[in-house]
Amino acid sequence: MTDRTDLAARLLDAQVAWVVEQLEHDLPAMVARDVADLLDAGSRVTVGKVADPEAITALISDVLVRVPPSTAASTFTAVLAEVLHDGPTGQHTLGQVVAREHVEAFADTLLGSGERLRGALDDLTRSPAVSALASRFMGRVVAEVVQANRAVAEKLPGVGSLVSLYAGAAGKVMGATQLDALVGAAAGQGAGFAVRRLNAVVVETLRDPGTRAAVLEVYDLYADKPVSGAGTVPLERVQHLAGMVQDVVIGAAPSEPVLAMVRAVVDGFVATYAEHPVSELVTDLGLDAAVLTEHLLPPLTALVAAARESGDLEPLVRARLAPFWESPAVAGILAEG
Repeated sequence: MTDRTDLAARLLDAQVAWVVEQLEHDLPAMVARDVADLLDAGSRVTVGKVADPEAITALISDVLVRVPPSTAASTFTAVLAEVLHDGPTGQHTLGQVVAREHVEAFADTLLGSGERLRGALDDLTRSPAVSALASRFMGRVVAEVVQANRAVAEKLPGVGSLVSLYAGAAGKVMGATQLDALVGAAAGQGAGFAVRRLNAVVVETLRDPGTRAAVLEVYDLYADKPVSGAGTVPLERVQHLAGMVQDVVIGAAPSEPVLAMVRAVVDGFVATYAEHPVSELVTDLGLDAAVLTEHLLPPLTALVAAARESGDLEPLVRARLAPFWESPAVAGILAEG
């Protein structure tokens, strides 16, 4: 028994030394070989065999519940707010960030959705609060127009005294405040119609070819100017806004509508690739063995180097392999020898 135990211990020492040697001096080749082998195996296995929509949905749902309110997410939000406030490092222009053809495509899509926009704007007028706001808005517009016309008329010879006479008479009969209220009420009665007409004007303006030209002209004016947010808005306000956005995400991410959308997206995506090999999905994601190796190797190399420097590499490998050599199956094989 002692001889078999000593032999198992020596074999364990040899295997640990071999694995450590491979990790320290042959890691790039190991990673490349393993990635290639996995992709080769993936060419013979379909996505439907390895992807369980329910398990994927459960994982994403758990992430949506845990990640947004986490400490790391709050730290990321604070750092992001500071970066957005300071702007990108170096001199970068708007044209380098957003291509002109993308602005053109966005403008064509947005400006071409006039009827849907008209319907959305008209729906807003059904809200009592929006109707009340529209009434006050129209009242102010009418009052400003009346006041502007009065100011112009009073400057005309012979007309100013006439306007003052009628304004004074109206004021004595009902008072200036009542007169303004009457104007506002009259405007409010037609607020719904006026707002719908305003909506039509907005839609027609968006359809006007000049609007597209104006959008592109504004882009051209700023395309060559540096992109920077430093100094435009206080950092505290940017951080507060970022925190508010995080709060919205915290509340919305685990909600049933969002989770239902996640389930629908996962089910649809898996169903689309269910009969396709896993390697084809990887290729459709724009990845291949070389790209995967390139991105996996740096963190693995750093991890192995850190474990070696701290003295943890050999104990980690030994702890992983020792149960095999201490198993009854190995003891029985050694006993046969």
